[in-house]
Amino acid sequence: MKNRPYRILTASLLLAAATVAQAAQSTFGHARARELAALGRLPNARDIVVRDIINYHKHALPLPMAGQAVALEVRCDRGGASPGSQFFVQVGYTTHPEGDRATAPPVAVSIVVDCSGSMRERGKMSQVHRGLRAFVERLRPDDQVAVVAFSKEARTLTPLRRRGDGSWLQDCIAQLQPGSNTNLHAGLMRGIQELSAEDVSEELAKMSRRVILLTDGIANCGLTDPAEIARQARERTRGSIDVSTIGVGQNLDTTLLGKLARTNNGLFHFVADEQDVQKVFVTEADSLLVPAAREVELQVDVPAILASVHVYGHQAHYDGRMIRVRLPNLNAGVTGVLMLRCIMGAESAESGDETSIPARIVFDRPNASGRETVRAKTTIATNGFAEGARFDMSVRKNAAIAVLAEGLKKMAKKVEASRWSDADRVLQGATSMAREVFPGSDSDLDRVRDIAASYSTTLRRYVERFRAF
Repeated sequence: MKNRPYRILTASLLLAAATVAQAAQSTFGHARARELAALGRLPNARDIVVRDIINYHKHALPLPMAGQAVALEVRCDRGGASPGSQFFVQVGYTTHPEGDRATAPPVAVSIVVDCSGSMRERGKMSQVHRGLRAFVERLRPDDQVAVVAFSKEARTLTPLRRRGDGSWLQDCIAQLQPGSNTNLHAGLMRGIQELSAEDVSEELAKMSRRVILLTDGIANCGLTDPAEIARQARERTRGSIDVSTIGVGQNLDTTLLGKLARTNNGLFHFVADEQDVQKVFVTEADSLLVPAAREVELQVDVPAILASVHVYGHQAHYDGRMIRVRLPNLNAGVTGVLMLRCIMGAESAESGDETSIPARIVFDRPNASGRETVRAKTTIATNGFAEGARFDMSVRKNAAIAVLAEGLKKMAKKVEASRWSDADRVLQGATSMAREVFPGSDSDLDRVRDIAASYSTTLRRYVERFRAF
């Protein structure tokens, strides 16, 4: 390692400059973890979503070529690995950026806003107003919009209509004011109904239809069972209406909001501060509007020479030959990576031998028939990492984030069991390993390091408090 730190430092400075912009992925995992850390609170396991933390920033990946919906790239963090040694593989995928919105067909959006009394607290309604005002400016005159408000009951402030010059929509947003209880079910069902009436026009049926649900709390009146709310939403959307959820504040039913988004082809965002308002409603507005690929599966062939493969942040099906990971639907402007930690088999390799690691992304393109497949692969030498060879620092940076994010998840599980010392050891171990993978400084990685450092400080207080017991 003695010849490598200067390369790491130089490369990290370049990466920091290249990865400032954010990418279109669900933001809940990162934003929630950041907010709790800032408040000096420890997370539970539901608050830490590893894949969200890995994909919070924009990745430096190639864009799709003309006619492609998705681009795929596979890279290793080095050119070779010795028998028994560890290396990282990054499988990256991208969709066309938000600029393609100019030529995309019109969309129909039902905006469903929580107007319960708790929205008065901590300026949450003001955040929603600012976010929605910025969001509707991203809509085009031919896009159609409905606005639904809910507290104890749900009411349609305006039925679906063309945005036009948007003045009526800005006036409608001003009418969103806090009321009483949280009948989330009624609001969600009303929002879906606006896009799924039996007499839906032929024009609307051809549009991409989206419900965007904003809430700061937990359903406490009307139907409150999360499983039944999710079941009814899925039944009524029938796979033709996407539902994205945006949480505001701390007292959220994160399980429900996450499930609503996952099972209805949407994203789950969390708005903790102005940084998140800008990211969700402005920078990534098109990620809420423009579909690129549905029913997405990422497949990675595992060469026999590998002794083991670990997948970060995703539930994966692995049959010993292929890893299959179901991805959320991909919208415009997505950059994402699947991170793998691999161990080279102990068998001796002949000098110059190398092995191939192929991958495929399989998906349905909206308004097209038949499954599409995009392929990519990389190779790695099986006879060791040559002295003086260079690391791929972008892959190493993302690998360090993955290691640290998984450590946060494991820490949170120990916290739930009140095992403070174990939680501290897990977090310190992950911090140390991430530092070994990427010793340098990088703005994306440093955001996660700061979260981990804040949790570490809080954990030590718990360890000291309960040491005598």
